[in-house]
Formats: sequence, structure tokens, C-alpha cells
Amino acid sequence: MANANAPDDVDWDDAARMELEPDAIHENDDGYYFDCPECGSPATIENIIEKGRCNGYLNEQVEGIDFDVKNISCSARLQLELAYTADPESET
Repeated sequence: MANANAPDDVDWDDAARMELEPDAIHENDDGYYFDCPECGSPATIENIIEKGRCNGYLNEQVEGIDFDVKNISCSARLQLELAYTADPESET
């Protein structure tokens, strides 16, 4: 699945994948975020979708989160993917 904002030099087919458990998503006053799987810094959903990077890479502090993103070295490129299927129509 192509992401218009994803860099062309990333082969997303070879990227590591992870299933998210309910406790993987966090909420603060500004919205939702995940922990970056590489550096542990917050990765806001907005930054993942728009920039493909975590807040540590972008050096953007998230207000209300006790995590200092200064001096974080992170090379992770991030992308969200939503998979779904539909139940077959019942024949009743």
C-alpha cells in the first residue's frame, strides 16, 4: 500500500511489522501517540502520517509527556497501515 508522503527510497515490503495491542496507543491533551519502536520517544500519529518520523528524530517535544527528546538519535522511518476484512454476508 503506497503512502503519498513516504520517501521513495524505502522498501516498505521489507519493513518490520508489529501488531499493536490496546495499550500501545497513548493519549494526551494534544492527541494520540505511540512509542517509537527504535528509540522509545513519542511518535504522534500526525507526525507518523505527515513526516514518517517520531518526535525524537524531529526533535519535537510533546507537551504533557515526560520524555525529553533532546539528544535522541533515531533513524526509524514509520508508517501506519490499517488492515481490514469484512464478514461475508449471511444467507439467512
